[in-house]
Amino acid sequence: MICTCVRSDILFRALKMSEKKQSFTENLSVEPKDRPAASFFKLLGCWVYDFMLLSAVWLLAVIIYIIPAQMLIGVDATNKNNLSTTEFSGPIFYSYLFFITWFFFAWFWTHGGQTLGLRSWSLRLETEDGNTLNWVQTLLRLLIAGTPWLAALFVYQQLTIHKILPTPYQYGAFIIGFIGLFWILIDKKNRSIQDILTQTRIVSVPKKAKRNKLY
Repeated sequence: MICTCVRSDILFRALKMSEKKQSFTENLSVEPKDRPAASFFKLLGCWVYDFMLLSAVWLLAVIIYIIPAQMLIGVDATNKNNLSTTEFSGPIFYSYLFFITWFFFAWFWTHGGQTLGLRSWSLRLETEDGNTLNWVQTLLRLLIAGTPWLAALFVYQQLTIHKILPTPYQYGAFIIGFIGLFWILIDKKNRSIQDILTQTRIVSVPKKAKRNKLY
């Protein structure tokens, strides 16, 4: 009797594992064009996640930039007045930050199409054919996605200088930066503006199968 129960339990677990494996195999066999597009709220969560990581990268990049500037140029970064000089606010500095930002995203996009934020939500950035982006495509996508943020920063600066709105409402200018993402809400295929212009998309991908051990 005991042997029969044990065999039944082992058979049940084996059938259950077989069903999970078959389901996962079916998900992998789905054509790239048939993969569901990412939802707005998942993309918003990815954006927050990646922005936090990018902020840490920016902080490290600024530290790496300041130390040589102090040694080679002789700029004292502890002096508030020096932080407004061309060494820290000119085109060289901002070009440096732009390169860091582009390389941060481009590396992930060209190596599997998943930033840490996308991976945490089981999403992937790819071309419309299901292929990984190349470096030129990553640069074009970043420029298109970053343009609204530059516009938002310009509007915020003007509101601050001319004091058109009270301080709390001035930060509302940064909503302009989300225009590309908000476009998903009205697009039938859940595509952002940068998706449409670069012929790319962010889709859901199946999670990796977890191996269950029998005891």
